[in-house]
Amino acid sequence: MARVLIVDNCIEPLVYGPVQHWGRHLACSPESVRPPAGGFPKDLRAYTHIILSGSEATILDDSEWILRECDLVAEAARLGIPILASCFAHQLVVRALSGKQHVRRSPTPEFGWVEVVATPQAAHDPVFGWIRERVHTYSAHFDEVQPLPAGWVRLAKSGRCGNAVIAWEKGPIWGIQHHPEINPDEGSALLLALLEKLPERRDAILSGYSADVRDSGIVGEVVRRFLQT
Repeated sequence: MARVLIVDNCIEPLVYGPVQHWGRHLACSPESVRPPAGGFPKDLRAYTHIILSGSEATILDDSEWILRECDLVAEAARLGIPILASCFAHQLVVRALSGKQHVRRSPTPEFGWVEVVATPQAAHDPVFGWIRERVHTYSAHFDEVQPLPAGWVRLAKSGRCGNAVIAWEKGPIWGIQHHPEINPDEGSALLLALLEKLPERRDAILSGYSADVRDSGIVGEVVRRFLQT
């Protein structure tokens, strides 16, 4: 049976709850740790799969917990433990394995519900290969992976994000810039919370906002296939 670790990168648990969002799509009971609060696993070998969550933090920061989580990713990669990383963590796995020069503040942030289009390279991917054309999912990000480093494959793009879904060629690690685990009601609530908590970023949020709620519900199939790797 799968033994899943959810690495919860939220800063304010009352605003954003990754363990609940991801955990409800798992057939097993996951364990969780929260690096921003100092929580890290004692031994990664206790787990068969790792899900890394988004965060209100920026990947450009050099906080101790971010650097320690980069080390965690490198260790999981060395052990061959499959990783599924979303949003902030999508950027973090690239920073950890390929360098900080491959992440940046996005000139075109995305908020709301966006269209994600599969690339030809996605066709044979074990986790995302079933997405043949395009899907819609929730998005909330200021930063992005750019440029895509050598050793990574682009599996999908969106209108404002060229590297929306990626896979590491050397091992079972996937990153998705968006939040398929967040449903429409939660997405609307999170957007309002971000506008309240981050008034200085209000213009950036609204400039990249897609208000038309379109959710293809891909998270269940993505998680199912990920746990089969």
